[in-house]
Amino acid sequence: MPEEPPFPIIDVTDWEITNVETSGAEAKFWLEEPDTERHWLFKSVTIKNGHVHGEDWAEKAASHLGRLMGIPCAQVELAVRGEAVGSISANLRPALYQMQPGQVVLESCRAPGYVHHSRGKLHPGHSLENIRDALAGAMAPPSSEVPFNASAFDIFAGYVLFDAWIANQDRHDNNWSVLIPITATAGPMLLSGSYDHASSLAFNEQDIRRETLLNQSDGVAGWCARGKANRFEGRPKLAEAATTALRLASTEAREYWPEQLRRVSDGDARQVLSRVPRMSDVARMFATKLLEANRMGVLNACA
Repeated sequence: MPEEPPFPIIDVTDWEITNVETSGAEAKFWLEEPDTERHWLFKSVTIKNGHVHGEDWAEKAASHLGRLMGIPCAQVELAVRGEAVGSISANLRPALYQMQPGQVVLESCRAPGYVHHSRGKLHPGHSLENIRDALAGAMAPPSSEVPFNASAFDIFAGYVLFDAWIANQDRHDNNWSVLIPITATAGPMLLSGSYDHASSLAFNEQDIRRETLLNQSDGVAGWCARGKANRFEGRPKLAEAATTALRLASTEAREYWPEQLRRVSDGDARQVLSRVPRMSDVARMFATKLLEANRMGVLNACA
């Protein structure tokens, strides 16, 4: 199979800012693509003590890995805005809908024990059981193509399994949303497509640490085994969160999502990573091994 070219980097310096996103630590701007009506969220990468984190390439890679699994997720492109390096993520909100984050959804339905915490290790009530109940009146995202009559939570269970594969530890209550119709004729409440996968693929590890782990016989596997769903109540291991989500989902979803992951070969994942610029060779190799280890771990847990 011939090598495909690297993913492009889009210069959005001249794109108009339409809104400023206040959540999160990094700079976020809603931009309007010239000559279109499309809106994109620009997010710059984090730089701490001279170390450049890889949120941009993690977002880009995850958006393509998600599509390989059939996960409805935001389109992401690598971008630059002046001196700022980052990524742009396409708006997932359809016309005649408003987007409400999980925090609002859980508060509105008075989820048992739920208390929003934006930071720290305690996230009471942000549990898969509460999310399932909160999504009871919602339908699957408009871009979902599952071959059965999936509920919103059936699709959300796929998000959790996807998180476990890519080592996304940041599925907090503002990193999932529902789409609420503005008018009675707009349609039903929908689960939004998945978004904000920046905290995945060991995005913030330094290359010296990655090299050390790669040179250990069980270094990458050990790193993966410690991965937790940090923003869920009780901070379960990522694979445990995935199996719990599937247990709470329908029989069809319980069978479908592991099979979807099983169909994604290690070669498919390597092909995606090979096209992502801004990754060092060490980061690319570590992410490759991470995906291989997590894929095996998740499928074993779901067996």
